[in-house]
Amino acid sequence: MDDCIFCKIVKGELGTKFEKETENLVVFKDINPQAAIHLLIVPKLHVKDLGELDDKVWKEVKDLVVIMGREKGAKGFRLIHNSGDAASITHLQVHFLADIAPERAE
Repeated sequence: MDDCIFCKIVKGELGTKFEKETENLVVFKDINPQAAIHLLIVPKLHVKDLGELDDKVWKEVKDLVVIMGREKGAKGFRLIHNSGDAASITHLQVHFLADIAPERAE
């Protein structure tokens, strides 16, 4: 999709810094954070809805959030999934929201 902002981010057209990148996903900070840690997990392939996502990639999302939770020192996390017409950007996205464990806070 030429006009999809997430597709532009994935292609590197907007200079967004990736927190993590895998074969099928990119992770970057949300521009309007709703928690101490608020990252977006976005498939590299333009996928509008969860029903279009390959099971392998969905498992990759799960594996990635577990790793990020540990690495970020999260005391727990929430995932919010936006897809299809419920999303303001019609590119599947998973929001990773967490607070930092007190012993890890700077």
